[in-house]
Amino acid sequence: MMFVLAMCVAQAHALTIKEVWGAMPDSVMPLLSKNNRLDCVDYWEAGQQGDVKNRLEGKVTILFMNEDSLAVADTESSSYEVKLKKGEKGDLLSITVRRVVKTGDITDWTERIYSPSWRLLKERLAPKEVFEENLMKGAIYL
Repeated sequence: MMFVLAMCVAQAHALTIKEVWGAMPDSVMPLLSKNNRLDCVDYWEAGQQGDVKNRLEGKVTILFMNEDSLAVADTESSSYEVKLKKGEKGDLLSITVRRVVKTGDITDWTERIYSPSWRLLKERLAPKEVFEENLMKGAIYL
């Protein structure tokens, strides 16, 4: 019994971005299913472009990936960045997901921090200055 528990704890310490990306709930990134997310990683690891279709038939591409983070363009105007925060022993403490949406010269973002089990811990919106600058550029917030 202790061996099984030790193995579970060891696995929790060794989580990679690929495993966290695959375990991400669809609600966090609604345009891309779990299978599509895993296909993106498989293409990336094979050295291929890695484009897959999202649920709106648009193109999704991994822009960057290493052991603890990745960036993916899910539409022509939006992207996600996922970063793992690990403790001193390598255990996963939190997952940060930042969504950036760019329309013309207007850029907006939202950052959400999740627990390792994907429970939302904190949400941050772009600072007031970004919001005001976007309004000056003609952004409409509903």
